[in-house]
Amino acid sequence: MSDNQTIITIDENSSNQRFDRFLRKYCKNYPTVKLTDIYSAIRKWEITINSRKSKEDYRLQVWDQISFPADLFWKKEHVQWISFKEKQMKKLTKEEILPRILYEDAERVAFNKPTWVVAHESNKHRKDLSMNDYLACYTKEYESWTFKPAFGYRLDKDTSWVLIAAKTYEALQYFNQIIRDREINKEYLTIVVWKTPEHLIIDKPLEKSYNAHFDRAQMNIAKFWWLESKTEIFTVKTFYHHDLGQLSLLRVKLYTGRMHQIRVHVASEWFPVVGDLIYWNPAVNRKCNKVLHIQRQLLHCYRYSFSDRNEKLITVKAPLPEDFQLVLGPQLKQISTLLDNQ
Repeated sequence: MSDNQTIITIDENSSNQRFDRFLRKYCKNYPTVKLTDIYSAIRKWEITINSRKSKEDYRLQVWDQISFPADLFWKKEHVQWISFKEKQMKKLTKEEILPRILYEDAERVAFNKPTWVVAHESNKHRKDLSMNDYLACYTKEYESWTFKPAFGYRLDKDTSWVLIAAKTYEALQYFNQIIRDREINKEYLTIVVWKTPEHLIIDKPLEKSYNAHFDRAQMNIAKFWWLESKTEIFTVKTFYHHDLGQLSLLRVKLYTGRMHQIRVHVASEWFPVVGDLIYWNPAVNRKCNKVLHIQRQLLHCYRYSFSDRNEKLITVKAPLPEDFQLVLGPQLKQISTLLDNQ
């Protein structure tokens, strides 16, 4: 055993979690370390808490000190290398990210997510910077040994909207709780084909299936097993676009948060979202791509409201994206006024 010891002092963001789970998170930086290696080190007393042997299910407390040999998790076959993405991260600065910040306080930060940036890393976007990377750069001083500021929810790559992250562990727990309890008010804007009713509630259960053409999961109106799904729409403005025909701008309120819920629900009423490739209107989408060079579904979360732990109402709004403005054209000024008054 090495005399050179690594000592980790537990802070508020790392406390109240199991000893073994803490180590599993810590060892994500060491890809060659297996779960069995961690449990073996705990049993052999190679990893201690306050210089004493502890069980795997011990709940960490603030000021606890975890210690182990500095070279414990380094194996001979572990090679440290800098990936293309890591090189991009090194060039990223807070000053570049600042224009994307819509709101910030001591516990959270809200981003205006661009349509071309994925929220989380995936197999198809391993080399691309994600919103998680932007968040890590912007909130680096809030990181602890096992806690990193995190977003409380996921979203489609092609959806633009308000994306909120918690800076502290307590804030993240609270945020996750109000999401589970449906105590968050999310309002979207979308542009759909045809004239829509002034007001409509769509209460149709959904089920998930696999789309072989797109090689991905998709949602459908349920036939066999179902998930409760409820969407409310308000027509902001119906207008005529000289290339795309009759369109409607909708304000949408979600009561449940199912995958693709808005897209499936409005398409089921024969008002597909412009640019939607899965629940689509092919003729309009081809024109949208060819004439306006828009290659995503026109869906935008523009307002996100919730009460913080002190019961203060927080409302964050994101401006209309450029592609929305392009389609709205001469209607933009009038529609901006209508939205401001709602």
